[in-house]
Amino acid sequence: MSKGMRGRPPTIRDVAARARVSMSTVSRVLNDSGPASPDARERVLRAVDELDFVTSASARTVRPDVRSMTWGLLVDDVDSHYFARIVVELDRAAQEHGSTLLVAVTQKAWAREKHLVKEMTSRRVDGLIVVPANGDEYGERQRQTGVPRVYLDRFPGGGITADVVTFDYYRAVADQVEELWRRGHRRIAFVGGEIETDPGTRRYAAWNDGLHQHGLPVETRLVSVGHGAAATARRATEDLLRAADPPTAIVTTTGLLLLGVLEAVAGAGATVEVAASEDIDAAFLSPVPLRLVQADIDRLAHEAVELLVARIEGADGPPQTRMLPVGHIRHGYQEEQE
Repeated sequence: MSKGMRGRPPTIRDVAARARVSMSTVSRVLNDSGPASPDARERVLRAVDELDFVTSASARTVRPDVRSMTWGLLVDDVDSHYFARIVVELDRAAQEHGSTLLVAVTQKAWAREKHLVKEMTSRRVDGLIVVPANGDEYGERQRQTGVPRVYLDRFPGGGITADVVTFDYYRAVADQVEELWRRGHRRIAFVGGEIETDPGTRRYAAWNDGLHQHGLPVETRLVSVGHGAAATARRATEDLLRAADPPTAIVTTTGLLLLGVLEAVAGAGATVEVAASEDIDAAFLSPVPLRLVQADIDRLAHEAVELLVARIEGADGPPQTRMLPVGHIRHGYQEEQE
């Protein structure tokens, strides 16, 4: 029996009443099919969670012992170059296995991920590949559904042990810091996103550990985190470069933040080297020397599909973690400098 309901499953009308919005607003939020204010969206998703509401039209049409030949994929967004490539590769892999890939966007919100997992479950997907969103502090992901699941790109929160395929982001950043050190940099700043969740935690730890290994103090004024947009990364970098003792190198994380950092460095005309954990299009046009992580997304998709198919076919061994190595790309360096 669903939470708060007696004798029947909750309906969209119940969700609307609990959230104090119209049923059309609930429909727009759940289907991501139209505008809704942030407050209304939050109330709808909270009501969905409290009522344990799941749309189940397709669930009634599929026998539980018959595969639907569909896989679900939950990602942060589909606009970024990185996640767009993941979608393409996984869609190709699904087709090779005779399945259809259903893609949904979490916007990195745990409440939305939780709702979308329920939606995918109601559609009787055979398995799920999930790029975990932020906010799951109590391990609730593990308890949502028995549908086979593989986590992609990052580790889920809540101390969950599950199949995970990710890149070795710690080693990637550690190698970048070491190379910057060898080139004579002693003031290496860090401009990143969230560092309380993966993979930000690993990236920041690698930068921090790299400085400590060379006896450098970690100066708080060389750290700016919590960024989710190029504009804020640009402003943070501008502040760093205006300081009395500015950094000579900057380590950043995603391609989005890298764009903001580069804009600030170019605007200031600063002599700064930059390293980032993602590649970007046209990086070779950068006005400053760049060191970027080169990740094999084809392999990431292949390893995730291999694990998921095994789970769908009944494999019940212990959860696996596959930590994939990365390469590095350099732009704007002369041969004699290396």
